[in-house]
Amino acid sequence: MTGGPLSDVSVVEMTGHRAGPFCGALLADMGADVVKIERPGVGDPARSQGIGPDGKSGYFMANNRNKRSVTIDLKSDAGTEAARELIAGADVFVENFGYGVTDKLGIGYDDISERNPEIVYASIKGYGETGPKRKRPGLDLILQAEGGIMSVTGPEGGEPVKVGQAIGDLTTGMFAAIGILARLYERDCASEFTGKFDVGLFDTIVTLMNEYLTEYSMDGSVPGPQGVTHQTLVPYQRFETADGAIVTGVPSDDRWDDFVDLVGTEALREYSTNASRQENQERVTDLIQAALEEESTEYWIETLTAANFPCGPINDVAQVVEDEQTSARNLVVEHEDPDWGECLLPGHPINFPDHDETVRSPAPRLGEHTREVFDDVADDQTTLKQWTEDGAFGG
Repeated sequence: MTGGPLSDVSVVEMTGHRAGPFCGALLADMGADVVKIERPGVGDPARSQGIGPDGKSGYFMANNRNKRSVTIDLKSDAGTEAARELIAGADVFVENFGYGVTDKLGIGYDDISERNPEIVYASIKGYGETGPKRKRPGLDLILQAEGGIMSVTGPEGGEPVKVGQAIGDLTTGMFAAIGILARLYERDCASEFTGKFDVGLFDTIVTLMNEYLTEYSMDGSVPGPQGVTHQTLVPYQRFETADGAIVTGVPSDDRWDDFVDLVGTEALREYSTNASRQENQERVTDLIQAALEEESTEYWIETLTAANFPCGPINDVAQVVEDEQTSARNLVVEHEDPDWGECLLPGHPINFPDHDETVRSPAPRLGEHTREVFDDVADDQTTLKQWTEDGAFGG
Protein backbone atom coordinates (compact mmCIF):
# COMPACT_ATOMS: atom_id res chain seq x y z
CA MET A 1 0.00 0.00 0.00
CA THR A 2 2.08 2.90 -1.30
CA GLY A 3 1.33 6.43 -2.36
CA GLY A 4 -0.05 9.35 -0.42
CA PRO A 5 1.47 11.76 2.08
CA LEU A 6 1.30 9.17 4.91
CA SER A 7 2.93 6.33 2.98
CA ASP A 8 5.65 5.96 5.62
CA VAL A 9 3.18 5.74 8.54
CA SER A 10 2.04 2.42 10.00
CA VAL A 11 -1.27 2.23 11.86
CA VAL A 12 -2.92 -0.52 13.89
CA GLU A 13 -6.58 -0.05 14.69
CA MET A 14 -8.85 -2.09 16.90
CA THR A 15 -12.18 -0.45 16.21
CA GLY A 16 -15.75 -1.22 15.25
CA HIS A 17 -18.84 0.39 13.80
CA ARG A 18 -17.99 3.86 12.38
CA ALA A 19 -16.03 6.50 14.34
CA GLY A 20 -12.81 4.48 14.72
CA PRO A 21 -12.97 2.81 11.30
CA PHE A 22 -13.63 6.17 9.60
CA CYS A 23 -10.52 7.58 11.29
CA GLY A 24 -8.50 4.63 10.00
CA ALA A 25 -10.00 4.99 6.53
CA LEU A 26 -8.99 8.65 6.33
CA LEU A 27 -5.42 7.71 7.25
CA ALA A 28 -5.37 4.75 4.85
CA ASP A 29 -6.69 6.90 2.00
CA MET A 30 -3.72 9.20 2.59
CA GLY A 31 -1.32 6.28 2.21
CA ALA A 32 -0.88 4.88 5.71
CA ASP A 33 -0.55 1.12 6.09
CA VAL A 34 -3.53 0.34 8.33
CA VAL A 35 -3.88 -3.10 9.94
CA LYS A 36 -7.26 -3.78 11.54
CA ILE A 37 -7.41 -6.17 14.51
CA GLU A 38 -10.68 -8.10 14.66
CA ARG A 39 -12.20 -10.74 16.86
CA PRO A 40 -11.94 -14.25 15.35
CA GLY A 41 -15.16 -15.50 13.81
CA VAL A 42 -17.02 -12.24 14.50
CA GLY A 43 -15.05 -9.21 13.40
CA ASP A 44 -16.28 -5.65 13.27
CA PRO A 45 -20.09 -5.69 13.86
CA ALA A 46 -20.46 -3.41 10.84
CA ARG A 47 -19.58 -6.37 8.60
CA SER A 48 -23.11 -7.73 8.97
CA GLN A 49 -25.08 -4.47 9.06
CA GLY A 50 -26.76 -3.30 5.88
CA ILE A 51 -26.59 -4.19 2.20
CA GLY A 52 -23.62 -6.13 0.83
CA PRO A 53 -21.98 -9.54 0.48
CA ASP A 54 -21.83 -11.92 3.42
CA GLY A 55 -19.48 -10.57 6.09
CA LYS A 56 -18.71 -7.35 4.21
CA SER A 57 -21.60 -4.89 4.08
CA GLY A 58 -21.50 -1.62 2.16
CA TYR A 59 -21.33 0.12 5.54
CA PHE A 60 -18.19 -1.85 6.35
CA MET A 61 -16.71 -1.45 2.86
CA ALA A 62 -17.04 2.35 2.92
CA ASN A 63 -15.11 2.68 6.19
CA ASN A 64 -12.51 -0.07 5.82
CA ARG A 65 -11.11 0.16 2.29
CA ASN A 66 -7.32 0.20 1.94
CA LYS A 67 -6.87 -1.78 5.17
CA ARG A 68 -5.54 -5.21 6.07
CA SER A 69 -7.41 -7.45 8.51
CA VAL A 70 -5.94 -9.77 11.13
CA THR A 71 -7.79 -11.82 13.72
CA ILE A 72 -6.46 -11.99 17.28
CA ASP A 73 -8.02 -13.70 20.28
CA LEU A 74 -7.22 -11.37 23.15
CA LYS A 75 -8.65 -13.85 25.64
CA SER A 76 -5.53 -15.95 25.14
CA ASP A 77 -2.11 -15.05 26.48
CA ALA A 78 -0.61 -15.74 23.08
CA GLY A 79 -3.10 -13.40 21.45
CA THR A 80 -2.29 -10.62 23.91
CA GLU A 81 1.43 -11.04 23.29
CA ALA A 82 0.94 -11.07 19.52
CA ALA A 83 -1.21 -7.93 19.69
CA ARG A 84 1.35 -6.14 21.87
CA GLU A 85 4.10 -6.92 19.40
CA LEU A 86 2.01 -5.80 16.44
CA ILE A 87 0.94 -2.51 18.06
CA ALA A 88 4.36 -1.75 19.51
CA GLY A 89 5.85 -1.95 16.03
CA ALA A 90 3.48 0.68 14.63
CA ASP A 91 3.54 4.46 14.58
CA VAL A 92 -0.12 4.77 15.57
CA PHE A 93 -2.73 2.75 17.45
CA VAL A 94 -6.43 3.63 17.28
CA GLU A 95 -9.04 2.05 19.55
CA ASN A 96 -12.67 2.74 20.38
CA PHE A 97 -13.39 0.21 23.11
CA GLY A 98 -15.32 1.15 26.24
CA TYR A 99 -13.57 2.98 29.06
CA GLY A 100 -10.77 0.92 30.60
CA VAL A 101 -11.22 -2.10 28.32
CA THR A 102 -7.82 -1.93 26.61
CA ASP A 103 -6.10 -1.82 30.02
CA LYS A 104 -7.96 -4.98 31.03
CA LEU A 105 -6.96 -6.63 27.75
CA GLY A 106 -3.30 -5.82 28.35
CA ILE A 107 -2.96 -3.38 25.46
CA GLY A 108 -3.49 -0.08 27.27
CA TYR A 109 -1.19 2.89 26.72
CA ASP A 110 1.13 1.93 29.59
CA ASP A 111 1.50 -1.61 28.21
CA ILE A 112 2.28 -0.44 24.69
CA SER A 113 4.38 2.65 25.43
CA GLU A 114 6.66 0.53 27.61
CA ARG A 115 7.64 -1.28 24.42
CA ASN A 116 7.35 1.71 22.12
CA PRO A 117 7.62 5.12 23.86
CA GLU A 118 6.98 6.87 20.52
CA ILE A 119 3.59 5.27 19.85
CA VAL A 120 0.75 7.66 19.05
CA TYR A 121 -2.20 6.18 20.95
CA ALA A 122 -5.65 7.49 19.96
CA SER A 123 -8.65 6.55 22.10
CA ILE A 124 -12.17 7.24 20.84
CA LYS A 125 -14.94 7.09 23.42
CA GLY A 126 -18.54 8.16 23.82
CA TYR A 127 -17.66 10.71 26.51
CA GLY A 128 -13.87 10.74 26.44
CA GLU A 129 -11.67 9.44 29.24
CA THR A 130 -12.36 12.12 31.88
CA GLY A 131 -15.45 13.52 33.51
CA PRO A 132 -18.34 11.93 35.45
CA LYS A 133 -19.82 10.22 32.36
CA ARG A 134 -16.57 8.68 31.11
CA LYS A 135 -17.67 5.09 31.85
CA ARG A 136 -21.03 5.38 30.10
CA PRO A 137 -21.49 3.83 26.65
CA GLY A 138 -22.22 6.39 23.97
CA LEU A 139 -23.65 5.94 20.47
CA ASP A 140 -24.15 8.59 17.81
CA LEU A 141 -27.90 9.01 18.30
CA ILE A 142 -27.53 9.35 22.07
CA LEU A 143 -24.77 11.92 21.76
CA GLN A 144 -26.60 13.90 19.07
CA ALA A 145 -29.37 14.28 21.63
CA GLU A 146 -27.25 14.88 24.70
CA GLY A 147 -24.73 17.16 22.98
CA GLY A 148 -27.45 19.49 21.72
CA ILE A 149 -27.34 19.14 17.93
CA MET A 150 -30.78 17.50 17.82
CA SER A 151 -32.28 20.47 19.66
CA VAL A 152 -31.52 22.77 16.73
CA THR A 153 -32.34 20.27 13.97
CA GLY A 154 -35.79 19.71 12.49
CA PRO A 155 -38.71 21.79 11.22
CA GLU A 156 -39.00 25.23 12.78
CA GLY A 157 -41.38 25.05 15.71
CA GLY A 158 -41.40 21.24 15.52
CA GLU A 159 -39.82 18.44 17.49
CA PRO A 160 -36.03 17.89 17.41
CA VAL A 161 -34.75 15.25 14.97
CA LYS A 162 -31.39 13.58 14.39
CA VAL A 163 -29.09 14.71 11.61
CA GLY A 164 -29.60 12.40 8.63
CA GLN A 165 -26.13 10.84 8.87
CA ALA A 166 -24.05 9.73 11.86
CA ILE A 167 -22.43 13.14 12.17
CA GLY A 168 -21.08 12.46 15.66
CA ASP A 169 -19.30 9.27 14.59
CA LEU A 170 -17.92 10.69 11.36
CA THR A 171 -16.76 14.00 12.81
CA THR A 172 -15.20 12.28 15.82
CA GLY A 173 -13.29 10.03 13.43
CA MET A 174 -12.10 13.12 11.59
CA PHE A 175 -11.05 14.85 14.84
CA ALA A 176 -9.18 11.70 15.86
CA ALA A 177 -7.30 11.75 12.55
CA ILE A 178 -6.40 15.40 13.15
CA GLY A 179 -5.18 14.52 16.64
CA ILE A 180 -3.03 11.72 15.24
CA LEU A 181 -1.41 14.05 12.72
CA ALA A 182 -0.78 16.60 15.48
CA ARG A 183 0.86 13.97 17.70
CA LEU A 184 3.00 12.68 14.82
CA TYR A 185 4.19 16.24 14.18
CA GLU A 186 4.84 16.77 17.89
CA ARG A 187 6.77 13.51 18.10
CA ASP A 188 9.19 14.78 15.47
CA CYS A 189 9.57 18.24 17.03
CA ALA A 190 9.19 18.07 20.80
CA SER A 191 11.95 17.24 23.27
CA GLU A 192 9.45 15.35 25.45
CA PHE A 193 6.60 13.30 24.04
CA THR A 194 3.45 11.69 25.38
CA GLY A 195 1.66 9.94 22.58
CA LYS A 196 -1.77 9.30 24.05
CA PHE A 197 -4.85 11.44 23.50
CA ASP A 198 -8.58 10.84 23.52
CA VAL A 199 -11.67 12.31 21.88
CA GLY A 200 -15.33 11.71 22.63
CA LEU A 201 -18.48 11.85 20.57
CA PHE A 202 -19.96 14.14 23.22
CA ASP A 203 -16.97 16.49 22.79
CA THR A 204 -17.54 16.53 19.05
CA ILE A 205 -21.25 17.33 19.16
CA VAL A 206 -20.78 20.07 21.74
CA THR A 207 -18.02 21.56 19.57
CA LEU A 208 -20.36 21.54 16.57
CA MET A 209 -22.80 23.71 18.52
CA ASN A 210 -20.28 26.49 17.81
CA GLU A 211 -21.70 30.04 18.16
CA TYR A 212 -24.87 28.82 19.90
CA LEU A 213 -22.75 28.31 23.02
CA THR A 214 -21.29 31.81 22.88
CA GLU A 215 -24.61 33.50 22.17
CA TYR A 216 -26.19 31.66 25.11
CA SER A 217 -23.54 33.19 27.37
CA MET A 218 -24.37 36.64 26.02
CA ASP A 219 -28.15 36.80 26.27
CA GLY A 220 -29.32 33.43 27.57
CA SER A 221 -30.90 32.48 24.24
CA VAL A 222 -31.70 28.81 23.74
CA PRO A 223 -32.56 28.16 20.08
CA GLY A 224 -34.96 25.47 18.93
CA PRO A 225 -35.06 23.58 15.63
CA GLN A 226 -33.90 25.85 12.81
CA GLY A 227 -35.88 24.27 9.97
CA VAL A 228 -34.45 25.39 6.63
CA THR A 229 -33.52 28.89 7.74
CA HIS A 230 -30.28 30.30 9.14
CA GLN A 231 -29.71 31.56 12.65
CA THR A 232 -28.11 34.88 11.63
CA LEU A 233 -28.75 35.61 7.93
CA VAL A 234 -32.01 36.55 6.14
CA PRO A 235 -32.54 35.28 3.50
CA TYR A 236 -30.50 32.10 3.70
CA GLN A 237 -32.80 29.11 3.35
CA ARG A 238 -34.92 26.79 1.23
CA PHE A 239 -37.44 28.25 -1.23
CA GLU A 240 -40.04 26.56 -3.43
CA THR A 241 -39.76 27.01 -7.19
CA ALA A 242 -42.33 26.28 -9.92
CA ASP A 243 -41.16 22.67 -10.13
CA GLY A 244 -39.12 21.95 -7.00
CA ALA A 245 -36.97 23.79 -4.51
CA ILE A 246 -33.61 25.50 -4.11
CA VAL A 247 -31.50 26.88 -1.30
CA THR A 248 -30.00 30.35 -1.62
CA GLY A 249 -29.05 33.40 0.38
CA VAL A 250 -27.65 36.91 0.36
CA PRO A 251 -24.39 36.87 2.34
CA SER A 252 -23.82 40.64 2.56
CA ASP A 253 -25.85 43.86 2.59
CA ASP A 254 -23.95 45.36 -0.33
CA ARG A 255 -25.49 42.72 -2.62
CA TRP A 256 -29.07 43.34 -1.51
CA ASP A 257 -30.02 45.74 -4.30
CA ASP A 258 -28.60 43.30 -6.86
CA PHE A 259 -30.74 40.53 -5.38
CA VAL A 260 -33.87 42.71 -5.42
CA ASP A 261 -33.21 43.56 -9.07
CA LEU A 262 -32.78 39.88 -9.88
CA VAL A 263 -36.03 38.66 -8.26
CA GLY A 264 -37.91 41.74 -9.50
CA THR A 265 -39.81 42.53 -6.29
CA GLU A 266 -39.41 46.23 -5.53
CA ALA A 267 -41.13 45.93 -2.15
CA LEU A 268 -38.02 44.17 -0.88
CA ARG A 269 -35.83 47.21 -1.48
CA GLU A 270 -36.54 48.86 1.88
CA TYR A 271 -35.04 45.93 3.82
CA SER A 272 -31.48 46.90 2.97
CA THR A 273 -29.76 45.58 6.10
CA ASN A 274 -29.65 42.10 7.53
CA ALA A 275 -30.91 43.53 10.86
CA SER A 276 -34.05 44.90 9.18
CA ARG A 277 -34.58 41.64 7.32
CA GLN A 278 -34.33 39.70 10.58
CA GLU A 279 -36.91 41.99 12.19
CA ASN A 280 -39.25 41.45 9.23
CA GLN A 281 -38.22 37.91 8.36
CA GLU A 282 -41.69 36.56 7.57
CA ARG A 283 -42.58 39.38 5.16
CA VAL A 284 -39.17 39.28 3.45
CA THR A 285 -39.20 35.53 2.91
CA ASP A 286 -42.84 35.57 1.79
CA LEU A 287 -42.05 38.16 -0.88
CA ILE A 288 -39.04 36.18 -2.09
CA GLN A 289 -41.05 32.97 -2.08
CA ALA A 290 -43.77 34.54 -4.22
CA ALA A 291 -41.18 35.59 -6.80
CA LEU A 292 -39.23 32.33 -6.91
CA GLU A 293 -42.24 30.08 -7.36
CA GLU A 294 -42.92 31.77 -10.69
CA GLU A 295 -39.95 30.09 -12.40
CA SER A 296 -38.32 26.64 -12.48
CA THR A 297 -35.45 25.39 -10.37
CA GLU A 298 -33.21 25.32 -13.43
CA TYR A 299 -34.04 28.93 -14.24
CA TRP A 300 -33.19 30.16 -10.75
CA ILE A 301 -29.99 28.12 -10.49
CA GLU A 302 -28.78 29.60 -13.78
CA THR A 303 -29.93 33.14 -12.95
CA LEU A 304 -28.57 33.25 -9.40
CA THR A 305 -25.30 31.60 -10.41
CA ALA A 306 -24.79 34.08 -13.26
CA ALA A 307 -25.24 36.90 -10.73
CA ASN A 308 -22.75 35.21 -8.35
CA PHE A 309 -25.25 34.43 -5.61
CA PRO A 310 -24.73 31.13 -3.74
CA CYS A 311 -27.47 28.66 -4.60
CA GLY A 312 -28.11 25.00 -5.24
CA PRO A 313 -30.73 22.32 -5.67
CA ILE A 314 -31.68 19.89 -2.91
CA ASN A 315 -30.14 16.70 -4.23
CA ASP A 316 -30.81 13.14 -3.13
CA VAL A 317 -28.17 10.39 -3.09
CA ALA A 318 -28.67 9.48 -6.75
CA GLN A 319 -28.34 13.09 -7.84
CA VAL A 320 -25.20 13.58 -5.75
CA VAL A 321 -23.61 10.53 -7.39
CA GLU A 322 -24.44 11.89 -10.86
CA ASP A 323 -23.37 15.48 -10.12
CA GLU A 324 -20.56 16.66 -12.41
CA GLN A 325 -18.75 18.27 -9.46
CA THR A 326 -18.77 14.93 -7.64
CA SER A 327 -17.09 13.34 -10.65
CA ALA A 328 -14.58 16.14 -11.15
CA ARG A 329 -13.43 15.90 -7.54
CA ASN A 330 -13.41 12.07 -7.38
CA LEU A 331 -15.77 12.21 -4.41
CA VAL A 332 -17.41 8.96 -5.47
CA VAL A 333 -15.14 6.40 -7.08
CA GLU A 334 -15.86 3.27 -9.08
CA HIS A 335 -14.64 0.15 -7.33
CA GLU A 336 -14.39 -3.55 -8.09
CA ASP A 337 -14.91 -5.55 -4.92
CA PRO A 338 -13.90 -9.22 -5.12
CA ASP A 339 -16.95 -10.30 -3.12
CA TRP A 340 -19.58 -7.96 -4.58
CA GLY A 341 -18.36 -6.80 -7.95
CA GLU A 342 -18.84 -3.28 -9.28
CA CYS A 343 -19.87 -0.69 -6.72
CA LEU A 344 -19.14 2.86 -5.65
CA LEU A 345 -17.14 4.02 -2.65
CA PRO A 346 -16.84 7.50 -1.16
CA GLY A 347 -13.61 9.17 -2.20
CA HIS A 348 -11.31 11.17 0.07
CA PRO A 349 -12.41 14.75 0.89
CA ILE A 350 -8.90 16.23 0.68
CA ASN A 351 -7.57 16.72 -2.83
CA PHE A 352 -3.84 16.00 -3.08
CA PRO A 353 -3.02 16.76 -6.73
CA ASP A 354 0.17 14.69 -6.60
CA HIS A 355 -1.63 11.66 -5.08
CA ASP A 356 -4.73 11.09 -7.19
CA GLU A 357 -5.52 7.49 -6.18
CA THR A 358 -7.22 7.09 -2.82
CA VAL A 359 -8.96 3.69 -2.97
CA ARG A 360 -6.16 1.24 -3.68
CA SER A 361 -7.55 -1.97 -2.24
CA PRO A 362 -10.95 -3.33 -1.18
CA ALA A 363 -12.18 -3.69 2.37
CA PRO A 364 -10.60 -6.92 3.64
CA ARG A 365 -12.23 -10.21 4.42
CA LEU A 366 -12.13 -11.14 8.08
CA GLY A 367 -8.57 -12.16 8.98
CA GLU A 368 -7.49 -12.07 5.35
CA HIS A 369 -4.01 -10.78 6.13
CA THR A 370 -3.25 -12.49 9.44
CA ARG A 371 -0.45 -14.70 8.13
CA GLU A 372 1.00 -11.98 5.92
CA VAL A 373 1.17 -9.45 8.75
CA PHE A 374 2.48 -11.77 11.47
CA ASP A 375 5.14 -13.25 9.23
CA ASP A 376 6.75 -9.83 9.64
CA VAL A 377 5.84 -9.31 13.32
CA ALA A 378 7.07 -12.59 14.79
CA ASP A 379 10.76 -12.84 15.63
CA ASP A 380 10.95 -16.18 13.84
CA GLN A 381 8.72 -18.92 12.48
CA THR A 382 8.97 -20.84 15.74
CA THR A 383 7.36 -17.92 17.57
CA LEU A 384 4.64 -17.63 14.95
CA LYS A 385 3.97 -21.35 15.09
CA GLN A 386 3.75 -21.25 18.89
CA TRP A 387 1.36 -18.28 18.83
CA THR A 388 -0.82 -20.12 16.35
CA GLU A 389 -0.84 -23.34 18.35
CA ASP A 390 -1.68 -21.38 21.50
CA GLY A 391 -4.77 -19.84 19.87
CA ALA A 392 -3.50 -16.32 19.30
CA PHE A 393 -5.39 -15.98 16.02
CA GLY A 394 -8.51 -17.97 16.78
CA GLY A 395 -9.49 -21.25 15.24
